[in-house]
This record gives sequence, C-alpha cells and structure tokens, in this order.
Amino acid sequence: MKKCKSWVRKKVFWENMEAFGSEYLYLEYNSNNILAKGTVLFTNKQKAYQVFYEVHLDKAWNTRQVKIYVDDEKQKFLSSDGCGHWFINNTHIKELDGAIDVDIAITPFSNSLPINRFDWIKGEMRKFNMVYIDIPSLELKNLVQHYTFLDVHNGYRLFKYECLEYKTTIKVDQLGIVVEYPDVFIRHV
Repeated sequence: MKKCKSWVRKKVFWENMEAFGSEYLYLEYNSNNILAKGTVLFTNKQKAYQVFYEVHLDKAWNTRQVKIYVDDEKQKFLSSDGCGHWFINNTHIKELDGAIDVDIAITPFSNSLPINRFDWIKGEMRKFNMVYIDIPSLELKNLVQHYTFLDVHNGYRLFKYECLEYKTTIKVDQLGIVVEYPDVFIRHV
C-alpha cells in the first residue's frame, strides 16, 4: 500500500466539458489522514446544480467517510470501516460490501482514490469495487471498475480506465490527481 506524503495542501480547478460546469477541490493530507473538499457547479441543460462534497480518507487512501450535499435539497452521509463495509446512520448497507473507494459521478477526484492506494507497475491492471454515487439523485450502486497503469509521459502517469462498456485513458500528476480525462474533464490549476 502506498504511503501518504508528510504534508500537502493542494488546490485544483477542473472544467467539466461534458456537462457545462466546473469544480474547485481543496485537498489536504498529512501523516494521519487525508481530507478532500469539493465544490461542483454544473448544468444538465434542464437545471443548474451546486454540489458540495467531503471525502475523509485514512493515510493509506481508504475512504472512511463521505458527505455530499446537492443544492440545499438532498444530502447523503456514508461511513466505512476501510475494509469494504459501508454504513448510513450506523446501518450496514450490504449491497455495498467489498467496495473500498467511492466514485462520485461528477468529479474526477474519484479516480485518485484507487490510483493512490497502490504503488503501480507498468502494465499492471487492478479491479476495484466502487461505491458509485449518482448525482443529482444520490442513488448508490456497487460498481466494478478497472485501472491499468500504462506508462509515464512527460512526468504524468497514464491509466486506462474501464467501467461497464466505457473506456478511456486518464492522465494524472505525481500526486495522483487527474490532469486530463479526455472529453470530460480538463484541469486548469
């Protein structure tokens, strides 16, 4: 398992090219835990949305707690034991068993979670069960995703990402944060 850096604060800004919008992410991690706070603004051409999320991780990048707010109308709070068991209000959600990471539908930060939990070898493919969180409905699914470490190019790591019938190649920086997710997200800072 990959170890966390000693202390990092990072601010990131992505443009969402698929659904007109953008995201501001504040990421802070130290030797004990990692905190990600995101603010996403987007439209699906019928309605505009404002989404806030917090993801609390342990030092090994295991998701421990997720809080999501959609506008001021909906919210979802999840917690995990870090071993693949999920809870809402201390009630075990068996359908999510086996998932360590979350995939919040409207943020590329979700890709950083499985990528940063491991040291990767070129050509290595890993399968992950993810707690997929749909936005704006906040519906939950246990979804299988695959990541393959392809190469390093100009200091960026390239990963093949696969989920259901969808495939793409994402580019991440040295901290494992998405720089480019073709035709969906592009990072500006």
